[in-house]
Amino acid sequence: MNGIKKPVDWYRLIIEGLVIVVSILLAFAIDAWWDQHREMRDAEDQVARVVAELRANVAILTAQDQSLEYATQGAREFLSIMGPDAGPVSVRTVGEMMNRIYSVPTLSLSNSASRNLLSSGQLTTGHWIDIRLALAELLSETQVAESASLELRQMRPEMLEYMRPYVSGLDVAKMNPAMADYPSSRFKSDAGALVSDMRFESLIAHYAIRMEINRDYVGSLLEEHDAVIDMIENEY
Repeated sequence: MNGIKKPVDWYRLIIEGLVIVVSILLAFAIDAWWDQHREMRDAEDQVARVVAELRANVAILTAQDQSLEYATQGAREFLSIMGPDAGPVSVRTVGEMMNRIYSVPTLSLSNSASRNLLSSGQLTTGHWIDIRLALAELLSETQVAESASLELRQMRPEMLEYMRPYVSGLDVAKMNPAMADYPSSRFKSDAGALVSDMRFESLIAHYAIRMEINRDYVGSLLEEHDAVIDMIENEY
């Protein structure tokens, strides 16, 4: 009896084999679905960070545009009292004018989220190609605008140094507004001669022109930021 072989249950073996194969394929499918789902979630998170970054930059650019408008108008008013036959002017007036045209902060925008998206291998098909190109162009324009803003700040020391022989006590122009309350009689200054100096007038005029150029950059960046935000939101 013990020597008799039992017949092979091929049907059972086939069913078990199919169950094993299906289980393996199902596991692979679940893993692939999970990986795809995770990549999509990661991509969505990246896009959300980019949009948040662009919106924050829009707020900065809007404030920068307003600041440039205020300062440029101040420079024009300053130039209106200057000239070879300028009338008398107080140190305080000159200080207030300089504070106004120096009130523009140096432009600095966030770009880490945008750069991370561009450097990643995600969202590189379809309409996202156009979005990525627009985002790369935006980063390039941002760098140009930030460099122009830095150049504007670097012009300030030259004007301050030029003012010192005329207005030695003009601390208000060195970002100390409290000094604006001191009477001009406290200083050995000749603000009238300063505003009559053609060289100083040309420095102020050049600074005003650079502010206008900066404002053009800011306005262009605002439009580009809005355009990229619209492109992303329409895609999603």
